[in-house]
Amino acid sequence: MFSASNLRGIFSGTSRAQWLLSAMMIGLYFSSGQLGLTIPNQTPALSLIWLPSGIAVFAIQRFGRPMISACFLGAMLLNLQFGHPFSSAVILSTCSTAGPGLCCWLLRKQGFDPYFSRRRDVAGFTIGILVGNGLSSTLGMLWLHISLDQAPPLISWLTWWAGDLAGTLLLAPLLWNLSRRNFQLLGEQWTEVSLFFVLFCATNWFIFLSEYNRLPLKFVTAFLMIWPALRLNICVAAMANLIAALFAAWSALQNLTPFGNDGAGSLFTLWGYICILSLITLTTTALQAERVRAGKEVEEAYQRMHKIASRLPGLILQYRILPDKSTSIPFASAAIWSLLELQHDEVRADAMPIFQRVHPDDREHGLQVFKDAIQQMSPWQNEFRYVRRDGSVRWLYIDGLPEKEMETDSILWHCFITDITERKQAESELRIAACTFESQEGIFVTDATWRILKINQAFTRISGFEPADLQGQLPPRHISASQSLAFFKKIQATLDEMHYWHGEIWNIRKDGSVYPMLITLTAILDERGTLTNYIGSFTDVSRNKGYEAEIRNLAFYDSLTQLPNRRLLMDRLSHLISISQRNQSHSAILFIDLDNFKTLNDTRGHDAGDLLLVETSRRLSSCVRDSDTVARLGGDEFVVVLEELSEQRDEAMHQADKIAEKIRQTLSEPYQIADFEHHGSSSIGVCMFSGSDTTVKDLFKRADTAMYEAKTAGRNAVRFFDPAMQAILIVRMMMESNLRIALSQQQFELHYQCQVNADRKLIGAEALLRWRHPDRGYISPAEFIPLAEETGLIVAIGNWVLETACAQLKQWEQNAATAHLSLAVNVSAKQFQQSDFVELVTAMVKRHAFNPAHLKIELTESTILDNVDATTEKMSQLGKSGIGFSMDDFGTGYSSLAYLQRLPLNQLKIDQSFVRDLSEDENDATIVRTIISLGINLGLHVIAEGVETEAQHNFLLAHHCHAFQGYLYSKPLPLHDFLLLASQQEHRPSGASHA
Repeated sequence: MFSASNLRGIFSGTSRAQWLLSAMMIGLYFSSGQLGLTIPNQTPALSLIWLPSGIAVFAIQRFGRPMISACFLGAMLLNLQFGHPFSSAVILSTCSTAGPGLCCWLLRKQGFDPYFSRRRDVAGFTIGILVGNGLSSTLGMLWLHISLDQAPPLISWLTWWAGDLAGTLLLAPLLWNLSRRNFQLLGEQWTEVSLFFVLFCATNWFIFLSEYNRLPLKFVTAFLMIWPALRLNICVAAMANLIAALFAAWSALQNLTPFGNDGAGSLFTLWGYICILSLITLTTTALQAERVRAGKEVEEAYQRMHKIASRLPGLILQYRILPDKSTSIPFASAAIWSLLELQHDEVRADAMPIFQRVHPDDREHGLQVFKDAIQQMSPWQNEFRYVRRDGSVRWLYIDGLPEKEMETDSILWHCFITDITERKQAESELRIAACTFESQEGIFVTDATWRILKINQAFTRISGFEPADLQGQLPPRHISASQSLAFFKKIQATLDEMHYWHGEIWNIRKDGSVYPMLITLTAILDERGTLTNYIGSFTDVSRNKGYEAEIRNLAFYDSLTQLPNRRLLMDRLSHLISISQRNQSHSAILFIDLDNFKTLNDTRGHDAGDLLLVETSRRLSSCVRDSDTVARLGGDEFVVVLEELSEQRDEAMHQADKIAEKIRQTLSEPYQIADFEHHGSSSIGVCMFSGSDTTVKDLFKRADTAMYEAKTAGRNAVRFFDPAMQAILIVRMMMESNLRIALSQQQFELHYQCQVNADRKLIGAEALLRWRHPDRGYISPAEFIPLAEETGLIVAIGNWVLETACAQLKQWEQNAATAHLSLAVNVSAKQFQQSDFVELVTAMVKRHAFNPAHLKIELTESTILDNVDATTEKMSQLGKSGIGFSMDDFGTGYSSLAYLQRLPLNQLKIDQSFVRDLSEDENDATIVRTIISLGINLGLHVIAEGVETEAQHNFLLAHHCHAFQGYLYSKPLPLHDFLLLASQQEHRPSGASHA
């Protein structure tokens, strides 16, 4: 018997939440019991669908033992309501609670999942409720048998057991799965859930409550239950199951077919229908859950395999060969793109794109290896080159295992492909390293303590030591005064700090002989920076030692004369300048150039020139002290450096002059060269220096300047450097720079000097170059033309003059006052000798499109007669286009009448030096008369320049010279003034005299 103290014990220690939960379960248990009694049955107080049993199983399984007390109290209330005595109600309530408790115990033992995700959960649940509810019904019937002194009918026991079983099947799965998660899932499928319940309720109404309830359609509901079991979830399925049971029970209560006929048979048919429907629903749900879980497991396994495959250093793929020889790639890991630059979809149905990218040189061998593997069904292993999209080549290795697919008679290869490019490169580097190790250099490898691990064959060949002699030993070394232990300690210190040492040392051979070696030592560190090895490589430089003197001689001495060359001379001068700071003595540098050396070379050959140079070097050495230096710069240039002269500059200059004069006289003595005697001379430039007030470069420049001054003085002379010479050089250098600027900035302009006929009518002009300097104004041509000739700028300047003259002639043709005028342009020898001179002038004429007959090119005698044949050819080519030629300054050179007759000349110009003294010097008058007569006889026009007086004009005119140029008619004028003069002459009355 349960007393109040017993009840307190039952609930002792429970929390407020447990009290509330227990109270809720008691109320639910009692309410469901009242609902269950509405279902018809042959035995009063017994129901064929006892829902409290389902609530009890749910509560005890979900919330544990405290719910046993709640279920017991709920049963007590029901039994007391049925009119059972208190003691009987306690025993019956105990029986009603014992069954669900046993059921939950069995479920817990078998690891039951209330979501029915496995078929074993359905089977275990079914067995548990059969056994548990059997215990409740059996114990209850036994108590009734004892208390009533008669055996209750078997139908009562069966009804009790069946009612508990049906109630548990209907309510427990539903309550277990009424969770927030399931409701969220239903919310996502709300439309489908609503449609299902509408259709399900309508179908059950049609089967059980409509006028067609006699039709055998009750198991149509079972087919509808597959819908929620497969597409929705167990919560919907269990709810639908309960709804179907309520429709069937209501049909039985209303005595409607198919469960409405009076009698126990119809009611037990209803019970069987409910149980079968519930079991079908739970089993279908479990099967679907297993299918979904199996699919997820397969997908998860696939993803795990994919992750593992993606992290492997290679590509996993399956390669299938079908009986028709077609191929496919059913599976490939994500590495297919990085390794083969292909997507899986590109080769899923056809694997040929992979083989098309195999290097052509590897296809035949790879195909043969593959055929052998297929024939023997053995592993397929091969190395091949794969061509990537950018044209680069990677080495790949494939390892495949075959599997015969009996269903399709196909062969499935399970392959693993890795990139072995780095390994191939490492193998190549190892081969190279092996070849390098066996090079011509001796190489040895030691451990961190200098114990030899390995030597190469060159080491043995050089030193005589065999590998067995030195294995595990210290390298041999030679100790001497120059190579003490301290020397080797310094080498070790350098290796410790820099990990590298290179230099020359002496070592000892196996036979005891000593030899020099050039060695490189390298310290090898591992990835942690720990010293692991030393590597040494060396060469025997014994032979090189013999070459050092020869190399030094070639580097610092002239090979012909054996005198110091420019390099050694520069070193000695630099040293001399540096040490001269410590004393007060003067030094001197003599720059010596042999006069007319080129003539000897050209006439007697280079062998004779070499003999002269050798003899000159011998004579120079004999003229100076041992402390002095004699050097050959090259060609016929020598330099003598005189050291430790007097501290007084004047006395030092006297000493240098005395030695220079001695050298000059010595070099002027006859030379016996082979079979002839040569007489030569030299020009010597001297520059004095003391202290560090100058540089080697300046000394050379100054001595060279003095030497050229000696040549200017007539050769075979000695000249000392004078600062005035430097000033002249600077002016000359600035002039050259300004000339280049003048050419680029258009500072040149042409002035025009009239050329007139016997009537003093303007017939043309001579273009004369003028330079308008922005600071100095007009600079005389006598200043800059010689420099332009010497520097070669005369070519560019001359081209500008010709271009300007051609453009001017074009403008003159468009003016009536100047259209008939010709223009004479002086062309220098360098400009005329340019290989493209004819093409250049022809292009100018075409570009400006003027009458070429108005252009007259003036050439000097030296220009014309320097190379008569070439000059004649150029003059003839230009003459064909109409351009005329005038020989300028005729009579001042050594004109050859034979050449003069051959040349295509149009005019002779009498030089102004003859015209100037015409009236005073009979010789000049005779020369002028001769030139005029010569020109007339050769059919050439004659013009006289430099006419300044009427007497000169009259003389020339009297001797049939009809063209004149000079200040008598006009000085050279700028273009504007010249055009004004031409315009005035155009309007001057005929026969008017010159103003």
